[in-house]
Amino acid sequence: MKYLLTCSAVAACLGIPVMLYAWDGFDAATADLVEVTPDALPSGGDTIDVRDYATDTVQTCLVENVTRNARTVELSVRTPDGQWRTLVMEGR
Repeated sequence: MKYLLTCSAVAACLGIPVMLYAWDGFDAATADLVEVTPDALPSGGDTIDVRDYATDTVQTCLVENVTRNARTVELSVRTPDGQWRTLVMEGR
C-alpha cells in the first residue's frame, strides 16, 4: 500500500508541471486571452496549439511571422480556416 501511494504521489508531481507549460498572451484584434503550447519561442513555419479562453477551444495554427519587442513577442499565425491572427505574448 505504501508503494502504491508513493508512486501515485510521484506521478502526480510529474504530471502537474507538464500541464503548466504554456505561454500566455492575448489576441490583438479581440483582446481575448490565449494560451500557446508548446512553451517555446516558435519560428516561421512551426505549428502551435492556441487555446482561446473566450470560446474554450483549441486550434492548431501555422506560425507565419515572429516579432520580438521590448516586452512582448508578436506571433502572426494562420488558422486552419485561413484567417490571420496576431497573438501578443509575454516577452521571452
